[in-house]
Amino acid sequence: MNDTSAPRLPLHIPSLDGMRAISIGLVIFAHAASTRLAPAFLDRPAFTSLGNVGVRFFFIISGFLITTLLLRDIDRHGGIRIRLFYLRRALRILPAALFYIAVIWALYLAGVVDLTYHHLSETHVATAIPDLIHVLTFTANYQLDYNWYFNHQWSLSVEEQFYFVWPFALYWFGARHGTRGVIAAILIVPFVRLAMYLMDRPDLALSREFQAVCDSLAMGCLTALTYNRLVANRVVATLTRWPAIPLGGLLIALGYGAAFISRPLAYIAGQTVANIGIVLLLLHVIQHPRGLAGTILNTRPFIAIGILSYSLYLWQEPFLYFRGTDWATAFPQNIVLAFAAATFSYFLVERPFLALKDRLGHPSRPAPVDTATADPQSPR
Repeated sequence: MNDTSAPRLPLHIPSLDGMRAISIGLVIFAHAASTRLAPAFLDRPAFTSLGNVGVRFFFIISGFLITTLLLRDIDRHGGIRIRLFYLRRALRILPAALFYIAVIWALYLAGVVDLTYHHLSETHVATAIPDLIHVLTFTANYQLDYNWYFNHQWSLSVEEQFYFVWPFALYWFGARHGTRGVIAAILIVPFVRLAMYLMDRPDLALSREFQAVCDSLAMGCLTALTYNRLVANRVVATLTRWPAIPLGGLLIALGYGAAFISRPLAYIAGQTVANIGIVLLLLHVIQHPRGLAGTILNTRPFIAIGILSYSLYLWQEPFLYFRGTDWATAFPQNIVLAFAAATFSYFLVERPFLALKDRLGHPSRPAPVDTATADPQSPR
């Protein structure tokens, strides 16, 4: 069996919106736990660190879906249509992100928000323009002394850096060499984190810089590249059939999140263990969409939150501000306001551009149907 052929999956993969709902739910929970008027027992590392686990979910889902789309392109068109890929990614990512940036900057110029306070140094620094450049050039993950309103842009930077590297690598070296490359990344990156830790790099560097976190994306890529062989393997099929697998995978991932603040060395191997747990959950819900986990993840609330997940990720930041002192940043109304802002952004900005993106893959005039990039479940 060719393990590097396109995964035998429907275009709309069941349960993945539900997986996104878990991802953004962990981020919102972790950020809300530190906000004003939130229950005091929530404001502890075991809970506030779970946002990092949520982002790892996003990374693995992204690596899996992007690789699936690229492999479909290779199977059906004989290669990757690079320009179309980047155009569709731009329509997916940029409009909502640029809208958020524009609104925050308008509020800054109006004196409503402060873009000068940096949380690592705990100082006011007039670096709003350099900070903006980091955000617009997708290098925010290397700017560790962050301003809160653009703090979450680090993960979008990691995603874009992945987009810049992986399609070209797959295009030039092919799926088989690509498989070896992502396996190498999965094996090497934990030692990169170890080296960074021994060099006394800041904790944020170990959890944000591309060379320290790309193994989560690589794990998603590997799952797509070897999907057909994985699901045909008796051991994997048995493991992913057991009802305990989704619960075990989630507990492994959450256990990593609870550990890595209090035990810094847990980043090094703990992140790899968490990645494996997330992949087990992913394989289970894809293979058994009518099982208990799949049924829950395919309920309307989970699907709705999953669809909103990108806009929610952008707009939770100004409302779930741990130093906020006003009504809008106090628990629990800050969560309600984050959902309201995300819903507004989704319908005003994100959804129209998603429709345009999908039309690029489904031209009305006679032409080859672009099923390779018709990705209603595409990541952020």
